[in-house]
Amino acid sequence: MSVTRAERAVMDGLFGDEGRQNPQAVLGKASIPGVRYAFVREVLHDRRFVAPTVPESSDLMFQLLGRFMPRLPPERHAVVRRRFSGLFTARRIHQYRDAVHTRSSALIDAMAERNGGDVVEEFAAPLPFSVITDVLGVEPEHREWLRSSMATLGRGFAGQRSRGPVEAGNAAAADMLEYFDDLLSRRADKPQQDLASLLAVEHSTGQERQDLLANCLFFILAGHATTTTMLCAGLDLLLRDPAHLTSLKSSPTTWETAIEEILRYVSPITLTGVTATTDAVVDGHPVPAGAQRLVSYAGANRDPTMFTDPDVFDPSRSPNPHLAFSAGATFCLGAPLARLHARIGLPMLVDRLPLLHLEGPPTWRGSTPVRQIETMIATW
Repeated sequence: MSVTRAERAVMDGLFGDEGRQNPQAVLGKASIPGVRYAFVREVLHDRRFVAPTVPESSDLMFQLLGRFMPRLPPERHAVVRRRFSGLFTARRIHQYRDAVHTRSSALIDAMAERNGGDVVEEFAAPLPFSVITDVLGVEPEHREWLRSSMATLGRGFAGQRSRGPVEAGNAAAADMLEYFDDLLSRRADKPQQDLASLLAVEHSTGQERQDLLANCLFFILAGHATTTTMLCAGLDLLLRDPAHLTSLKSSPTTWETAIEEILRYVSPITLTGVTATTDAVVDGHPVPAGAQRLVSYAGANRDPTMFTDPDVFDPSRSPNPHLAFSAGATFCLGAPLARLHARIGLPMLVDRLPLLHLEGPPTWRGSTPVRQIETMIATW
């Protein structure tokens, strides 16, 4: 496996202080093909490229990472994707609408009783986390423990160049894998109306079982972390220019277009990697067999050859063929649920709390591979 010196420099930059706060400060200066829209889109649709193998590690959190759906080889990816895809039928997504609406309303009711606080803790994190854990079938009494454990794992990935966060991430991963192994076993005996029961319908052992357990964690980690980022960063963008909110409130049907622009501009998942299984030429760039290439959704979504004024947030931008949810065989299964959270939660938040304003910019935890937001202090 080989990566270029320029790609290593990009990764180093993203783990640096500036890159953690704003990945575009690094990606915007990069000259690698993986930040160009045409290259990224073509690679994502090209079956000659597969997910790169995660290097062998004694750390459980990195072993776990190697089993996450986007990292699996094609055959195992197809098996796991099929098991999870039953969650995202049109009928089920419609059912989730009420859950997202009810939870959004309850969280905003609680916020209205106070004068201000952290939007991450008060709204943007608990909204997707509560809905996703309910969908999966996590019992209410275990959700606070799971939330804390997921945060520890997230800090482990964000701070993976230091031993302390990694060791804490290993311990959290072990506890969560044990919990989901038990949950699937219980659902196999007594099925309920949740994803865990769907996953337990087909008995699994060995590697397939470990892949399923890992992706229960991935489903929650990726689903709630990326949605939290989308909600917070989207709110930040809208509050920076009151004209945006005025326009959206006067024409609610335009929220859908605005949310697609939030996804493009923010790009909650910054990047991934691919490995060429054979010699290939993509968008004029030769990629030898065995070479790994960095593929940046965030870079592609700011490519000036594809988007006019890409660094300008334009809620009316249309068309908007962003790659925030990837593309091809790795297109995000949870995209409909993420969009649903934003389409319901953001309009309700700004309508019910019209005086809401930020006390300062958000504090970012990290930007690789998922943009993770730490705090967002506001008054309302």
